Amino acid sequence: MTQRCYKGALHYVVRGYDKAKAGFEIFWDEARGSYVDHLVDGAQGPEMSQIAGAAAIVSGLAPQERWGRIIETITDPAKLVIYTWQMSGGLFGQGRKPGWDVQTQIVRAEPFMSYLVHDAVALAGKADQLVEIYADWSQFLAGGYDTIGEDWRHGTHVHGWSCTPTKDMVFYTLGVTPAAPGYAAARIAPRLRSLAWAAGKIPTPHGLIHVRAEPGKVEIDSPVPVIIDLPGHAPRRLPARKHVVSA
Repeated sequence: MTQRCYKGALHYVVRGYDKAKAGFEIFWDEARGSYVDHLVDGAQGPEMSQIAGAAAIVSGLAPQERWGRIIETITDPAKLVIYTWQMSGGLFGQGRKPGWDVQTQIVRAEPFMSYLVHDAVALAGKADQLVEIYADWSQFLAGGYDTIGEDWRHGTHVHGWSCTPTKDMVFYTLGVTPAAPGYAAARIAPRLRSLAWAAGKIPTPHGLIHVRAEPGKVEIDSPVPVIIDLPGHAPRRLPARKHVVSA
C-alpha cells in the first residue's frame, strides 16, 4: 500500500512538473533571449529580471539548449539596472510604473538573491565567468564597511545570507564539491578564468581537503578519493593522498 501511494504521488508530481514546464513557455521572449517576469491579461509584460532567467535554469523549466543564451542575456552589464521598489505607494510600490527601460534593460538580482544567478551560471557550464561577477561585492569593503548588504546600495551587519561569493569561490571557482554523500569522495573542478591562482582548505567529515590551483597545475592533499575535472580533459579519479596534477 505504501509503495503504491508513493508511486501515485510521484506520478502526479511528474505530471504537474511537465505541465508547468509546458506552460512556462508563455514567458519565453525569443527576441531578447530570456524569460519575462509576468503576464498581463494573458500576454507577456516587457519587464525582465535576472531572477526570472536564472530560476528557469535552476528549476529545469528552461530547455538546456537555451541555457547559454539566457546567461549571456542576464549577465550582460550593458543591459543590467539596479532597481528596488520603495516602501511607499502601496506595499513594495504596488501601483507604480517601472523606473527603467523595460524594453531593453534587465533588473539585477539583489545580493541576497544572486546565489540563484550564480548557480544558473555554473549549471550552464560558465562557472569561470563568476570570477568577474564576484568583483561587484567589493563595493561593500569600501568606506568602512566590512560586511555584505541586503541590496547594492548599502551594507549592514545582519545580512549574512547575502554572502554568495563566500560559498561560490569554494564550489565554483576553486571547484570543490561532494562527489558522494558525506564527502566520501570529492569533485575538484577549478575554473580560474583570469585568476593567477586560487587556494583553500575545505572541511569534510574526514578532514580538510587542501587545494591550490593555478593555470596548468592543481595541487591536492585529500583524505578522500577525488575526481579531477579540468577544462579540456576527461575527469580522472585519484586515490586519497597528495597529488600534483598538470593540465
